[in-house]
Amino acid sequence: MNIDEIKEELKKIDTSLNDIIAKLEDENNEEDTETLEEESRSLLDKKDKLSAELKKLEEREERKNMAKNINDGLNVATNVTPVANNGEVRNYNETLEYRQAFKDYVLKGVEMRADAVTKTTDIGAVIPTSIMNKVYEKIETLGKVYAKITKTAFKGGLAVPTSSLKPTATWVAEGTGSEKQKKTFGSVTFAYYKLQCKVAVTLEADTVSLEIFEDTLAKNIAEAMVKAIELAVFQGTGSGQPKGVCVEVTATQINAVDYATLVGIEGNVPEAYDSSAEYYMTKSDFYTKIIGMVDNAKQPIARVNVGIDGKPAPALFGRNVNFVPSEYLNGNLLVVGDLSDYILNSNLQITMKKYVDEDTDDTIHKATMLADGKLASKDSFQVIKVKSA
Repeated sequence: MNIDEIKEELKKIDTSLNDIIAKLEDENNEEDTETLEEESRSLLDKKDKLSAELKKLEEREERKNMAKNINDGLNVATNVTPVANNGEVRNYNETLEYRQAFKDYVLKGVEMRADAVTKTTDIGAVIPTSIMNKVYEKIETLGKVYAKITKTAFKGGLAVPTSSLKPTATWVAEGTGSEKQKKTFGSVTFAYYKLQCKVAVTLEADTVSLEIFEDTLAKNIAEAMVKAIELAVFQGTGSGQPKGVCVEVTATQINAVDYATLVGIEGNVPEAYDSSAEYYMTKSDFYTKIIGMVDNAKQPIARVNVGIDGKPAPALFGRNVNFVPSEYLNGNLLVVGDLSDYILNSNLQITMKKYVDEDTDDTIHKATMLADGKLASKDSFQVIKVKSA
């Protein structure tokens, strides 16, 4: 098979897999579940083999084109894949040459070579891998919410299956078998939404070292993007941006914040999430409405212990309480649930474009990433809102 034939076959496989997912989700489906699951496994194996074959053919085609360019006397240096001393193939974005060129592009406005610039007109240059790693590292540190969600890198537009029911094991007598269980599948489909931020870079172009430049840029991008991502986790509309928990889960309205109400909220947390679900509320609400509350035995229901790092570790009914800005909740009292069930899907790449604002004559550095987010399961979540007086 040639490259075009393999690509066409891969499209057919994707279509067949989506059809199987749809059948598994259909409660009226009469086809045998085990047969469908076996068929899906077979298709996935075939897809893996074809993808590997496609990669080999594309690499072979690239080498042929490179040889042709050499024979034609064309410059092929931009197509050469860097190789380390041990023979290991390296990503071009990781090379010192690319990192230095990117620094000059941001600080001095030096245009990068054609191979270092993507074709999309809205994007100037792909941020080097070394900076990308630092960006995600700093986002994990800065964002308490971001650190708790699940990060993936699925291809946009594909339906990703999520298991909505876990099978159970049963004890059986000798010589008999356990009852066959139908495993129910759900699915989520991720789109491509563009998250942009304007980054401040105020370093002296001629004196700053490469290491300081990369650290500073990573910090600026992380600080700019982490709040936008976390806000979308809670309040994203799902239109042109990820869909947030407070939009996906219908809020439960309560008359007042009292002991009985909070006990009811805690009691509604599924037992399966006892060790993973946590509370999210503003620091003000916790300290003014909950911290002084006691049970019938006059024992406080909320506590603030001192963590290993010496910092306060607030808890409610023994469950961790995370303080978030008021705009994350948008009028709700609290959210309780397991944020690892929230999936943020991105292309794991941030691009940078430098341009001049004609109105202000300011130089603008714009960082762009593609991402989408959705709840894979909302079983653990409750959104609580106090009724207006």
